[in-house]
Amino acid sequence: MPSNLTDTQSAEYDQALAALLAQVSQHPAVLAFQAAEERLKAAEDLYALEVEMKVLAKEAVLYKKIDKVKAYQETMARSKIIEAQLNESPLIMDYRRKLVVANDLLQHLLQTLESQINEELYRDK
Repeated sequence: MPSNLTDTQSAEYDQALAALLAQVSQHPAVLAFQAAEERLKAAEDLYALEVEMKVLAKEAVLYKKIDKVKAYQETMARSKIIEAQLNESPLIMDYRRKLVVANDLLQHLLQTLESQINEELYRDK
């Protein structure tokens, strides 16, 4: 919030922001993304695979640093197999699709706000 606002302007700003956040949080794209995210979080098997993949990736980095080429290659190969399993999961595919849609919505909103703010700034000059 800009520091040069009066108390009334500050209150109006806070109200407008709260209204915008409420509308965005109830948008179908955001709700669909949140539902997909909850389903993904509930899938313990996918979470375990993700944790294992991250551990293998860290081990691979360590092996590479200490010049253990064969261990690095084997660890990376196992990590890639898990990554492929994750990428093929319907839950993850659904989550990613919904993430893209929600992200597109937010990007559009930000671009619109930026344009409106810039128009107001140039109009005031």
